Amino acid sequence: MSASTPYPSSSENQSRFPGVYITYECVSRMRTRESETYSYEIACSISYPAASAHLSLRVTGQNTYRQAAAKEVPFTRHETGATTYVELLESEHLEVRIVEQDGSYSKAHYYAHGQELIEQNARRIVSTIQRIDR
Repeated sequence: MSASTPYPSSSENQSRFPGVYITYECVSRMRTRESETYSYEIACSISYPAASAHLSLRVTGQNTYRQAAAKEVPFTRHETGATTYVELLESEHLEVRIVEQDGSYSKAHYYAHGQELIEQNARRIVSTIQRIDR
């Protein structure tokens, strides 16, 4: 019988890993009889060791290999990380990557779909996503 290793608590993860805090609003862009398309206005704050890491934020389409290249998202650095505002369209992805000087990295992908912004996967990042309802 093998002993199981307990998962670190949420508060332990928040102190060990970078944090991505997203607040977004879903806005209807175009409505037809069959469907409605949305845009997602996203305020994003990332806490990470700004002095010892490189941050990259990109927006990609659903099938990037067939569509235009990823777009870099500008951000404002501050003492504890960075902040940015970005607009996503339906089915676009927001990618956050943080690379430490020792080569270790953290990343997360968020997907805009059906009025929701969904974390698709995350590696060594703690995410908090909050939707603003009108």
